[in-house]
Amino acid sequence: MRMPQRAPGCCLRLDFVRDTLFGPVAHSAECQVQLAALELQGRPAMQLLVDPPLPDKLERSHSLAFEWQGRHYHGIVRHHHRCGDGGLKLLVELQ
Repeated sequence: MRMPQRAPGCCLRLDFVRDTLFGPVAHSAECQVQLAALELQGRPAMQLLVDPPLPDKLERSHSLAFEWQGRHYHGIVRHHHRCGDGGLKLLVELQ
């Protein structure tokens, strides 16, 4: 895995989907996020550090989409980790 190059924090609208017993449910929230582009097993990926307060259900999302610097990104959440400051680190494999 290549070392991430961190971008300054910004406010992004995150569109995310989580699975429930009744099927997928879509959510959307504005969040303060730090982004880092990286590779995951040779594939493009993004690491997102979402600052608190966290939107409900973001931690259980399985896919994520957002627009950053005029480009649309979407992918599958491969890993999530709660940070000590109450934030959330997400590793998203881009599609």
